[in-house]
Amino acid sequence: MGMSKRVKPVIDVDLDEDERKPRTVLIVIVFSFVCGLCLSLFASIGGPIKYLFSLLALIVGIKMFGKLDRVGPRIWFVSLSIIWYLVLTVIIAFVMYIQDNPLPATG
Repeated sequence: MGMSKRVKPVIDVDLDEDERKPRTVLIVIVFSFVCGLCLSLFASIGGPIKYLFSLLALIVGIKMFGKLDRVGPRIWFVSLSIIWYLVLTVIIAFVMYIQDNPLPATG
């Protein structure tokens, strides 16, 4: 029986701590934005398609938690996802209000 060598993940190959930090920040920001956007669309859209956005937000969260195994980035991910959700929901509500109630034309 042969002994198998332990293989390092691709993410840790040639990155020291200084090179990994900006990449981690970028991953957290992008994943939290996508998750917040999916949750905003889930809250704003009616019909059965909204559950697709809920499922997509869950998948994004699972992928992000699988990519980063430290607690700090995970806490930032959850916090930023909530902030993105609130901001994007307000923006979507403004856009929907403006579409439903156009400004009167002055002449």
